[in-house]
Amino acid sequence: MNVTKNSWWCEHSINRDFPVDIHRSEHQRLGTVIECHWHENFELLYFEKGEAIIYCNSRPIRVGPGELIIINSNDLHYGENVSPQLVYYVVEFDLSFIHSNKIDLCQTKYMTPLVQNRILFRNQIDQNNELLEEVRHLINEYYRQELGYELAVKAYIYRILVLLLRFYGEQTISESEKDRQRSNLSRLSPVLEYMDCYYTEKLSLEQLSSMANMSPHYFCRLFKHLTGKSPTEYINHLRLNKAVALLLESNLNITEIAMAVGFNDSNYFSRLFKKYKQVPPSKLLK
Repeated sequence: MNVTKNSWWCEHSINRDFPVDIHRSEHQRLGTVIECHWHENFELLYFEKGEAIIYCNSRPIRVGPGELIIINSNDLHYGENVSPQLVYYVVEFDLSFIHSNKIDLCQTKYMTPLVQNRILFRNQIDQNNELLEEVRHLINEYYRQELGYELAVKAYIYRILVLLLRFYGEQTISESEKDRQRSNLSRLSPVLEYMDCYYTEKLSLEQLSSMANMSPHYFCRLFKHLTGKSPTEYINHLRLNKAVALLLESNLNITEIAMAVGFNDSNYFSRLFKKYKQVPPSKLLK
């Protein structure tokens, strides 16, 4: 997997001959489990145990066991674990995998628009038993790797896409809209990277907006549109998630942890922590 520093733009080095990657992820610590990033590949998240909040294109989505999240190409997303144990599968593949050199109705009506990211799907998928069954079969085939599993995996991907097209197609976008989306993400990526590295410091709006070569007003609008948070809220989000790890793993007290993650006032830190994490920081102290 090739990533920029701190994973803002992510490109997985999937086998070009069989560009499908499925892996299981398990977490027993609260806080960020998926760093904020975007990529060209199509991704599906299947949750097996626990609960999480997935932020996708500024929208927070709470998910639990047996639920699916669809990550379209270029969707900016990140996620937080909000349960004692979280288990989910990441299914990722290059949409060109389903493309054929033969020009027919399937290619022109469905495959080409999908590959060109002109058809987008709803991010949150309700309890669709038929779709869930196809996803489970896909995961099982991938892990068992019996003779012909590549054909079976590709077949299940087609079946999943058919169900998504029938019930969860949300919009189509033009090539110019796609280019504008990619351009906005590219301009924001270095700012997100910088914030992740220097979240403990005092970061001004003027400093951050100049990095993106935007006016402060336009920068705030774009940042909120893409992440769902203002720059200040996003910085506090980073600080509080770093604080969770310190509370669980270090021997520092609450005041020391507040200072370590960038808060100058431990009382303000405690109030903010309880507001967003629903528990006081003292509950997580090691």
